[in-house]
Amino acid sequence: MLLAVFTISYIMTLALQVFVPYLVRETIVFGVTVPEQHVKHPTLSIVKKRYAQIVGITGVVFLVILLVINWMFAPSEIAQGTLLLVILFGMLAVSMVLYWLNHQKITKLKKGEHWGMNLKQVRAVDLTAHSRDEMLPWTFYMVPIGVTIFLIIFTWLHYDQIPNAIAVHWGPTGEVDTWKRKTYFSVISLPLIMLMMQCMMWGIADSVKNSAIKLAVNRQEESLEDQLKTRKYMSWYIMLLSYALTVLLTVLQLSNIYPSIAEGKKLLPVFIAFLVLVLGSLLLYVWKKRQLRLSYVDNVVSEVMDVDEDRYWKGGLIYMNSQDPSVFVEKRFGVGWTMNLANPRGYIVIVLPLVILLLISIFSL
Repeated sequence: MLLAVFTISYIMTLALQVFVPYLVRETIVFGVTVPEQHVKHPTLSIVKKRYAQIVGITGVVFLVILLVINWMFAPSEIAQGTLLLVILFGMLAVSMVLYWLNHQKITKLKKGEHWGMNLKQVRAVDLTAHSRDEMLPWTFYMVPIGVTIFLIIFTWLHYDQIPNAIAVHWGPTGEVDTWKRKTYFSVISLPLIMLMMQCMMWGIADSVKNSAIKLAVNRQEESLEDQLKTRKYMSWYIMLLSYALTVLLTVLQLSNIYPSIAEGKKLLPVFIAFLVLVLGSLLLYVWKKRQLRLSYVDNVVSEVMDVDEDRYWKGGLIYMNSQDPSVFVEKRFGVGWTMNLANPRGYIVIVLPLVILLLISIFSL
């Protein structure tokens, strides 16, 4: 069962990595800004195609190696789990190495051919855009937080019913493999972790909602539609993730109060359902994002281009722009949003909850 679940997850992850260059804007190629006047340069299509081919072939080879080893040697559950992680991170490592090489190549090409040197850089803004925003309101993210607060109170009220050793980690088959001594703090450590994660997702959604809507200067109406729909679908995905995580961790917490819930492999279907829901909704978001992607039939004929922000992107992956009030911006490579590391508010949204999560884990030992 573990192998089957991993194989499905691996194939979905591999497919996402293969098609990433075809999901982001055509004016962003391996983290480099390409003026719309040059989006059809033949080198760009070649590097995208080669990246997809190499990552795809390498990923398939890794999967075949995994299946052969599993068939010939039938490794133990621990060895199998370790092998699965090695295969997954190996594929992702190949993807990132190729990304970096292509990033350097496109940067060199851009400088060598002086792209954008004779073009006026313009930032297109629609002051009415936020009034048309369809992102979910904050109240949707309050429901999971309310459930968690109730769960903490419920746990304390049933403290005497909880066994002296409580479960804190579950293996890939859904069975408990790590226990801790019961205390008034340790019994609510899992709900506290859940609460921090819910607050983090709420903070991310709110920050995305308040981020700048960047338009393509030569395709303003189409890019506005892309931005509004992307933000809408992202808010739905974050909300779904928050609700799914709440259900999963609530079941795990209740299994400490009612141990019969976790007997045998009863929790395995819950883990599988969570994985399918999260990965399935991610693929749906990617599919929707692909449909909204601006498509250029030919190189744009214009004397203006979008503002080139390459100087704010370190390696095309890390964004640092103190002049941008946005806490989160769309990734230049990959799916989703990344934090503006030059905006202090981002550290409150992301770093502070992570520090609290770390402290909860330490003090619950």
